[in-house]
Amino acid sequence: MKKILPNLVSALEENKSKLADKKVTAGFDGFVDTILRVIKEKKADHSPTYFKTIRQFGKYITDKESSFSLEVEEVSSRIGGNMPIMANSMAHLSVRVNCIGALGHPALHPVFSRLSPNCTVYSFADPGTSTAYEFSDGKILLGNNGQLNAAGWEIIKNKIGIETLIKLYRESDLICFVNWSEIDASTDTWKGILNNVFPAYKKGEKKQTAFFDLSDCSKRSNEAILEAMQLLNAFSKYCHVSLGLNNNESRLIYQSLFNKKPPKEFSRTGEKIFEKLGIEKLILHSSKEAIGYDNSGVTTAPTFFIKNPAISTGAGDNFNAGFCTAQLMGFDMQLSLLFANAVAGSYVSTGKNGNIDELINFIQHAGKLL
Repeated sequence: MKKILPNLVSALEENKSKLADKKVTAGFDGFVDTILRVIKEKKADHSPTYFKTIRQFGKYITDKESSFSLEVEEVSSRIGGNMPIMANSMAHLSVRVNCIGALGHPALHPVFSRLSPNCTVYSFADPGTSTAYEFSDGKILLGNNGQLNAAGWEIIKNKIGIETLIKLYRESDLICFVNWSEIDASTDTWKGILNNVFPAYKKGEKKQTAFFDLSDCSKRSNEAILEAMQLLNAFSKYCHVSLGLNNNESRLIYQSLFNKKPPKEFSRTGEKIFEKLGIEKLILHSSKEAIGYDNSGVTTAPTFFIKNPAISTGAGDNFNAGFCTAQLMGFDMQLSLLFANAVAGSYVSTGKNGNIDELINFIQHAGKLL
């Protein structure tokens, strides 16, 4: 990785000015996140120690034979949901983002006033709420979707306006569809875009780029997952389709597509999914590596592993933001994966979104440590 990082820095320096002219439209969720740490015990001076890992926390729970209580400590309350986190990250990188989501209705929820000025909000419902229990190796998210589950295409169309939606999508360089899994009405919304938006302006126009991230599909049935995968083919008629999956999501998608357990090798799982779906790009990401599949073959990139993360909630969304931003700059798969890992690594290490110059500094500093 050390040899290619200077190439990434040079590419960012040469292409960052392009981003101010790029437009993205993203949807359709919105949450208010409360980030907590779970206290394991307190010392004599009342200072706390925390559960370090999910496994440690899980073992503590399963070892109990009856009711028990634990104390939590609030770290922060912040912008939540895949779309707002991803959009805010891209906006900090100078991209202009139209955010269609559940961000407060009729008035914007105060937490979303923290979105970058490069974000333009189109809200159709109040946000859900999400409680994230943070550990060094990941997080446990407990969500209350509220109005989101009932807010399908008709509500979005009526609240935002079909002419506005057509205009937003038509003028976008990139379209993002994220968090399909957690919103009951998301398939209905996808169908609404396919039936009512794209046909209104796509005749004779070149294909746009569309990025999809399903989020954790654990609660979804095989039938629902397979329908979503079929819809990706329908989107391919209008768009160059890219799909992003983390390790857990890739295993669930594989099981639905092939009705059997996935291979042990992360890369092999992605290879079979990519062959089956026939989309333009598939991106897999984990805490250790990112793997990209396209017509040029398979590309891998190691992560900027952060031993003591300031936050893990939103790491995947920042990875997606980095990948999509790199694609807007015209980067190839390898540089796109490296930049995605850098954006995620910077966010996890600081808990904040960085601009392009701050990301360059992060990459250069990381290169010196290799």
